Amino acid sequence: MKCFLIFVLVLSCFLLNHDDAFCSEDYYIDGNPILLYKVINWWYDCLPKESKQLCGHLIKCESNGDARVEYIEAEKKLKLKIKGGFADLLSISKPCGQSFGPFYLKCTWLNKKYFGTGEAVDIPNESPLINDFIIHNVGKYHGRLIYSIEKYMVFELEGVIGGLLNGKIALHQAGNFIKDCPAADHGRGNGFPVSLKIINSNTKEALANYSVITE
Repeated sequence: MKCFLIFVLVLSCFLLNHDDAFCSEDYYIDGNPILLYKVINWWYDCLPKESKQLCGHLIKCESNGDARVEYIEAEKKLKLKIKGGFADLLSISKPCGQSFGPFYLKCTWLNKKYFGTGEAVDIPNESPLINDFIIHNVGKYHGRLIYSIEKYMVFELEGVIGGLLNGKIALHQAGNFIKDCPAADHGRGNGFPVSLKIINSNTKEALANYSVITE
């Protein structure tokens, strides 16, 4: 564990002075900013005695100003998009045929101040990228309100590290892992809970909360 903490601290310092810091999304482990591709490379090459050091740690991905808002007034439909997708170095979807892992993202709460009587559509795991959020029954006032804060919309995905797949860190325990983690229950019903938040970065208000629902 000591080696891992030193590794994270070194990456955090490196990140503050590196051009890669100015990218479309930021990653954090236990609140420490990191370059996730370097963490993945380290995990590939680490010694067997070090291979469990990342297991169970909290990891977060935060988008960086790539939100796009589309409002279709005739249908009262609001579309929130993340240009190029989101959190592509994290796996939240279980592989086909596996019995564990996430199944779909379900909206558990919408801020009525911003969405009124809007109803969010569940997001299936059909695509490897998270890039489309659809909310129905959004009136003109709230559609314009959301459009006005487009540049302030931030997406945050958070989960617990469950293993290393091919080029991605898994937030579940289903698949053919290159580096696996022990099964765990973190006391929240699902041993590897995953949540996604949409935030107004200008006011720090939460706009919506999503949770991964498992089958």
